[in-house]
Amino acid sequence: MARKANIAREEIHQACWDLLEKNSFPNIPRLADYFLQKDGRRCSNTTFLNAITEWEETYKEHQQNELSELNDVLLPVFKRFSREVTQNIGQLLDEKSSEIEQHQIRKQEATQSGYLSLSSALVELQDAYDALTSEHQKLSSEAETLKQKSALNEQRYQEVMAQNAVLNSQIKQAQKDNTELRINLAQKEVDLAKQDNRLSQLSQENQKLIEAQQESKNAKAKDEAQQWQMMAKKLDELTNSMKTMQRKDRGSKQ
Repeated sequence: MARKANIAREEIHQACWDLLEKNSFPNIPRLADYFLQKDGRRCSNTTFLNAITEWEETYKEHQQNELSELNDVLLPVFKRFSREVTQNIGQLLDEKSSEIEQHQIRKQEATQSGYLSLSSALVELQDAYDALTSEHQKLSSEAETLKQKSALNEQRYQEVMAQNAVLNSQIKQAQKDNTELRINLAQKEVDLAKQDNRLSQLSQENQKLIEAQQESKNAKAKDEAQQWQMMAKKLDELTNSMKTMQRKDRGSKQ
């Protein structure tokens, strides 16, 4: 049989964490079954309810800390990625600008030194200019793509933050609803216990009434049997008396 004993509040808190790890949210029946299976102890629903309410505050703080830690981890990552993209774009543009300037310098030196003819130098410079222009357009396109990706990542980060806020609000509402449900459940359990106790009392009273009624029937039957015996005895006496009188009457006539 289960033995009654006081269960410490810290033990109930630890039991709540154990149930949560098993994907089972703590409530009064589950905690009662937990300690019954563990060591056979049990305590009042009020003790369980108060301990669960305190544990929920700790659990809510734990969830808020996890969300805050997630924000602290994601925000620096997105900011660092944005800085790196901006730095890389600036570095590429600086390198290509420097290359264009160097080609312009070499073009002027080639023209002035006379190593190449004017026409071949112009053709070479035009080809180089066209190549650099194409490369510049390519890099500009890549830079624009990187900017778009950075903006998209920033948008996703904002969406994650918004979703976290919604989830946090839903968790708070769910905790509030769960608390109300557990309070209602505890009240219903108390009412049910009262009803069970009243039913037990009525059953006992009914059994007593049945026993009293049976005793009354037995007493009545006994009284009736005694009355019948007395009546039979009197009838026998009367019969004997009449027979005696008749004999005396016949004797006197003779």
